[in-house]
Amino acid sequence: MRIYFLLANWVKICYNIIMKLRKIEKKVKDYIEKNGLIKAGDRILVAVSGGPDSIFLLHLLNLFKNECNIDLICCHINHNLRGEDSERDENFAKDHFRSMNLQFVIRSVNVSSFRKKQHLSIEDAARQLRLKTLEKIAEETDSQKIALGHTFDDLVETFFLNLLRGAGRRGLLGIRERRGRFIRPLLCLSKKDILIYLKERNIDYRIDVTNWNSQYSRNFIRRELVPQIEERLNRSVKTNISQLIEVLKDEEEVLSRTVEKIIEKILKKSEEGIIIERETFRGLEAALQRRVIMRCFEKMAGEDKRLSFREIESLRSAISGRSSGLQFSYYGTTFFVGTENVLAENRLVSLEGYGEEKQDKIILDIPGNVQFQNRYHIVASVLESINGDIVNPDCAYFDLDEIHPPLVVRTRTDGDKFKPFGMKQDKKVKDFFIDSKIQFWERDKIPLILDLKGILWIVGLRRSDVARVGEKTERILKIEKRKIG
Repeated sequence: MRIYFLLANWVKICYNIIMKLRKIEKKVKDYIEKNGLIKAGDRILVAVSGGPDSIFLLHLLNLFKNECNIDLICCHINHNLRGEDSERDENFAKDHFRSMNLQFVIRSVNVSSFRKKQHLSIEDAARQLRLKTLEKIAEETDSQKIALGHTFDDLVETFFLNLLRGAGRRGLLGIRERRGRFIRPLLCLSKKDILIYLKERNIDYRIDVTNWNSQYSRNFIRRELVPQIEERLNRSVKTNISQLIEVLKDEEEVLSRTVEKIIEKILKKSEEGIIIERETFRGLEAALQRRVIMRCFEKMAGEDKRLSFREIESLRSAISGRSSGLQFSYYGTTFFVGTENVLAENRLVSLEGYGEEKQDKIILDIPGNVQFQNRYHIVASVLESINGDIVNPDCAYFDLDEIHPPLVVRTRTDGDKFKPFGMKQDKKVKDFFIDSKIQFWERDKIPLILDLKGILWIVGLRRSDVARVGEKTERILKIEKRKIG
């Protein structure tokens, strides 16, 4: 009877374990389906460090492979940060892939060198280089998805990390289940569930000893901050954060739709970048103004870049204020605040001003042509009579015999003056641009045509009053601006 009781108890324990494991598998499968992370025919690049999370991810996707009709390619990236341990991780990953009879790719990267060049922390450098490398491998292997092993615990840690960094609503959402081709099928699972699964399935994995080092911010949150909060303040803190993230996610979707409708009205594309209409911007509430700035910046710099609260507020105050002629540069994107509009353009600006991008003066032969700022061809030709539309703003005609060569093409300089056509007094080029409502970021891109005596033509805007074509003109100089492309 005792043997029967022990046997029945053992069977019950085994049954409970099996049901527990199946419940874990179903939870991940349901999460994948709910969020549309995988579709039939996908080739998935699985990032495998050798740790428990990525090994679990690999085995589960392999379990679903036939049912979901997907193809798997394994990838291990050696960060070369832990000497022989990094080599052991790589060898472990290779052996594991071979034992599962799966195709794999191994890459070695130099995080330390990348960190120095980009002035990043070890954590950020490793993450950025890892993601860049995975993207490249996905392109090479024609993989539609890249699967990462982030768990619910990572989501909670990222919430605290971003909260302490001063992130806004979007930052508090933390890790997304899908971003571009990256997918995270394990955000519904805790580390505890994963370790139970691996133990019961007798699946081996590697432990990264640096995960125990609380010197790193994420490790401190994982090993010290969260346990202290659970012990002293609230044992349900992880569940509460999960619920908060779910609420923020739903609200974010509603707010994003509202912002996209506003963006259609307030942001305009131009050849240089994106234009923000200041008057419409001023009419928005502060929360929406911030969102417009963030979306505009993401469109220019990419969604992986973020502005700090201070940067957003500085820019918001400038745009909603009344001053003009201001400029703000972040990560290679510059915002030029003009009188009526703001231009967001992808170019770096020096502290001394944006004039460094001016092109040196170019000699324009008669006849001849030059290329200017990779935007225009400036063409000079000699005619006996005017051919073409005399009011065409991209053409100007002069009495060649009253011109004093050589002709020079350049942009404005301080103190430039000219006598506009039909006027008796000289006018500063700067004042002419202001009166003509030329945005200040455009002023250093407009070519001027000069001879030895001075400015002949502010190209496309106004010719000077010199060298007029008249009845006694024998040779006509035609100067034309043609747009490249």
